[in-house]
Amino acid sequence: MEIYTYPDVNLKDTAVTIGKFDGVHCGHRYLINILKEKAAEKNLKTVVFVVDMDDDTTGRFDIGVHKKGRKGSYTLSTWDEKVQKFEELGVDAVVRCPFTRKLSMLRPMMFAKDVLAKKLGCRLMVCGDDFHYGRLASGDAAKLETYGERFGYETVTVERLKEGGEVVSSTRIRELIESGKTEEAKKLMS
Repeated sequence: MEIYTYPDVNLKDTAVTIGKFDGVHCGHRYLINILKEKAAEKNLKTVVFVVDMDDDTTGRFDIGVHKKGRKGSYTLSTWDEKVQKFEELGVDAVVRCPFTRKLSMLRPMMFAKDVLAKKLGCRLMVCGDDFHYGRLASGDAAKLETYGERFGYETVTVERLKEGGEVVSSTRIRELIESGKTEEAKKLMS
C-alpha cells in the first residue's frame, strides 16, 4: 500500500473515498468495500483520502488522539492504527491530508477540481449519504455529482450502514463507550 501526504501527491485513474475514518469502524469498512468493488469494475486504483484532524491548524477544533477529560473530545484510533486497518482491507493508497486553514477555506468546486480531479486523478468518488466537504461543509454528494460531470469523475453515494436500527458512526461509538456499553462499541469497531 502506498502512503502519501497531501499536497505531495499526483495520482491518476483512481477511485476515491474521503473522511476522517476515526476508528475505521464497520461503517467505514462497508464504504471501503464498496469502493473496492466499484474500482475493480473500472480497473481503478483505490484511494482513501484521510482528513487528519490531529493536524488541525484552523483553531476551529480541539481534537487530539485519545484526549481525556472532555466528553467526546477524543479519537478512536491513531494514524498508525488507521493505516494498519486500511492495509488489512486491501486499499491501494492512503493520502493523509492535514486539516489546515487553507483546506478549510476551499470552496466545494475548487476542492473537486484541484484536489479530486487534479491531485488525486479521481475517476470515481464513493461517499456516504451524509458526506460534506469544502468551506463551511457546504459541499455534499449532490455537488460532488454535479462537479464530477464537469471534472471527469462519477459519484456513487452509499447509504450509511445501520446496526440495531441506528446509523454506525464514530460519534455513536464514543457515546457507547462513555455510557459504559463497551461490548456494543467493540462490536461496531470489529
